[in-house]
Amino acid sequence: MDKPADGRNQAPVRRTPAPSSNKGAARPANSPSARKAAPSGKNTKKPVQHPDKKTVKQQGNLIKALMIFVIILLIALLAVRTVLFFKDETDLLNTEVTIEAGTVKPDIGMFFKEEPAFPGLVSCNLNFDEVNTDLPQTVRFNIRMYGINHSCRLIIQDTVPPAAEAVPQKIFACEELPDALTCVTGISDITDVTASWKDVPDISEGGNYLIPAVLTDGCGNETEVMIPFEVTKDSVPPVITGALDIEYYIGDSVAYKKNIEVTDDHDEAPVLDIDVSDVDMETEGTYDVVYTARDFSGNETAVTVKIHVMEKPENYVEPEVVYEAAKEILDEITEPGMTEEEIALQIVWWCRYNIRFILKTDYNSWTEAAYSAYTQRYGNCYATAYAVKALLDVAGFENMIIERWPYETATHFWNYVLINGQWYHCDATWREGYDSYFFMYTTEELHDFWQGGWNGFQYRQDEYPESATESVQSRIDYKNHTMKD
Repeated sequence: MDKPADGRNQAPVRRTPAPSSNKGAARPANSPSARKAAPSGKNTKKPVQHPDKKTVKQQGNLIKALMIFVIILLIALLAVRTVLFFKDETDLLNTEVTIEAGTVKPDIGMFFKEEPAFPGLVSCNLNFDEVNTDLPQTVRFNIRMYGINHSCRLIIQDTVPPAAEAVPQKIFACEELPDALTCVTGISDITDVTASWKDVPDISEGGNYLIPAVLTDGCGNETEVMIPFEVTKDSVPPVITGALDIEYYIGDSVAYKKNIEVTDDHDEAPVLDIDVSDVDMETEGTYDVVYTARDFSGNETAVTVKIHVMEKPENYVEPEVVYEAAKEILDEITEPGMTEEEIALQIVWWCRYNIRFILKTDYNSWTEAAYSAYTQRYGNCYATAYAVKALLDVAGFENMIIERWPYETATHFWNYVLINGQWYHCDATWREGYDSYFFMYTTEELHDFWQGGWNGFQYRQDEYPESATESVQSRIDYKNHTMKD
């Protein structure tokens, strides 16, 4: 039996492979003979090596890792793009918008620089139509954008000062400035406006001034408006008329203001003070009564008259008795619906033709004289004038008695009556050679009357109110004692 050959001591046996009928068959790539027989030329193919299972698994894990990385990277890129998108969209939003009050109507579009990519995903919890844009205020609300609420503010501010026009003023130097708000007109502002004076000059000497009025609206905006002032310095005191010496009897009430009239060149209602501290109506005597009139500028006028307080004479007639008799006569000679002119005319006419004139009388009081004229139907000018006066008093006319002054031989009395707001002279006393009477004469017409070479109607004119200046004689029918149309 032959021994196996020892490879280390024997030469390798070279075998020639048997020819194969399958020429296309290849030898195993990893066989030693294949590696040994492979030529080194360019066209020689390398043997194909198949990876083992471990390698294939590692390669699979690597691919998975790469895919996961790519996915993560895509997600990250998408997230970054999403963040950038929301940032860009959010940057379009203005969370605070300021508008001028009363100028524009706000809407949600004012809070975006441009329209969002998805306007359908934008909403607001504020109804802009309900916002009062004329009222300065801060309106807080939310804009919901892509599911996120954003706190927003609409600031309505007023920075426009008020506007107005000046109203020129005329005042007196003694007066305080009127309310500044009354000295402007056409105020234009969306809020309430107040006004005050600024830098008021000394106007005590009168003259023309421009005084600034400061207009301030509800938000503190201010405007100065220059107001022209024409200031008059008043230095003329009031005038007192009708303050005449008077007679009263002990026990009678005194009407100190009766027939007193105070006028002023500027003040429509000057103040009248009557000082009767010297008068004792319970003791016979003559006392001073001081009338003091003062206008709003502080100018004063004082007039002193005498009041003669006397004991009531025998057979004294109380004024109430005289007025009762006068009322009965007035009811007989007047009718409802008569004008002032018509009533006064009936009174003067009745006394002229129903009171017979006698020269000598012995009257102790005006009441006795008037009552005698009513009941006995006679009397002198004193009795006739007071008979007219009592009738005028009952009829509600303001009137007074005028006495001739100065005079040489005899005095005379007539009536001064306020008719239709004007003072007129009336005289119902019989005059020899003159078969008529005086009704509604102006002072000028009275002084133009001459009979027998003299007038006789002089009086203290400055102590009585000024008479009417326009004649009404053409409207008087003396014969029928009526007024013409």
